[in-house]
Parts: sequence; structure tokens; C-alpha cells
Amino acid sequence: MAKAKNILNVIVVVFLLIGLPAISYYYLSTGYAYRKEAITTQGDFGKMPDLSQLSAVRGDLPASTRGAMTVVGWLDPTKPVAADQYGRILDSLYTQFKDSPNLYFTTLVQADDPAAAVSEFSQKYNLPASDMLSFLAAAPASFAQTARDFQLPTSLPGETPIVALVDSSLTIVKHYDLTRRDETIGLVQLISLIIPLPEKPDLVLKRGKEL
Repeated sequence: MAKAKNILNVIVVVFLLIGLPAISYYYLSTGYAYRKEAITTQGDFGKMPDLSQLSAVRGDLPASTRGAMTVVGWLDPTKPVAADQYGRILDSLYTQFKDSPNLYFTTLVQADDPAAAVSEFSQKYNLPASDMLSFLAAAPASFAQTARDFQLPTSLPGETPIVALVDSSLTIVKHYDLTRRDETIGLVQLISLIIPLPEKPDLVLKRGKEL
């Protein structure tokens, strides 16, 4: 019995000295590799254009987003399918990251009455007044020009819920089509790799939020 106990003690010691550090190293190295791969897949679509000439409808675009991450989206209420998809994803993203620092969501809006459109949109998708959220009104010509400035893969912003991701150096690094679940999850994962998540049990990826 004593011999078996000694063998068990040796196994435990070996696991603590060798096995546990090996497991920790594996998870740290794979996590680093995943983060590195996610970051290196970013592109370069030029610098974020100056949006200060657009009128703020709700919330204010920060004077400078350098050092932060910004997700820019396009909203055209006359395109209800795309607007609904964008609203549900924006609601989900805000819910997950509302307590995270250095992250902003900016929406460019084309509507006959931007204030009414933004008010209705915000109420429908539970988007409160927050420093993290801003809505800017854009006339049709400006709305289309911003799509070109951000090098969106479409000439019809608002027709498809595509967002642009801007990094801390104000470089447009990626576009995400929110109709594609894999791209939406990729956006959530990349933000969570760079921006600290608040203390929560798990990342929210609920089917009800269409992520």
C-alpha cells in the first residue's frame, strides 16, 4: 500500500513539474498563434476619412479615434432587410462590448428625416444614448462618397449590411458582410482579441442575435 502511495505521489509531482507547465505552454502558444493569425489577416484600405463634416444626429463622433478601434456602418431605412440585419448585429455588439474601453460604433445615415430614422432605429434595436454610439447624417452624394472613401466592396452602401473596421492607427483594416455568419463571428472575435472584454462568463454568440 505504501509503495502504491509513493508511486502516486511521484506521478502527481511529475505532473505538477512537467505536465502542467507543458499544458499551459500549449494553450499560451496556440492562443498567441491564433491572435497573430487573426491580426495578420487584416488588410490596408487606406486611412479613415474625416467624418467631422457630417452632421451628428445622435451621439458625437469622438474628436479623435486614434488609439481606439472603430466599427463604421451604413444605414438606409429604405432598405429594411439590410437595416434589420445591421440593427440586430449592432445591438449584439453593443451588448457584448458596452463596458469595454477604446471602442466606438459609428453609423452613417441616409434618410429624408435622419433624426426620426435614427430615433426609430435606436428604439427598435435597444441602442441607448452612449459615448460609444454615434449616428451621422449624410446626404445621398456624401453617403455614396463615404463608401468609396472606405473602399467598401459595394457601390450601394446600405443595400447590404457591410461594416468597416478601423484600427488604432486610423487604418481601415477590414470589411465585414453581416449577412455572413462567419464574417460576423470573425468581427466579434477580432474585437475581443484586441479590445478587453468586460468580466462575463462567455462571449455572446446567441442565435437569436443572428451572430
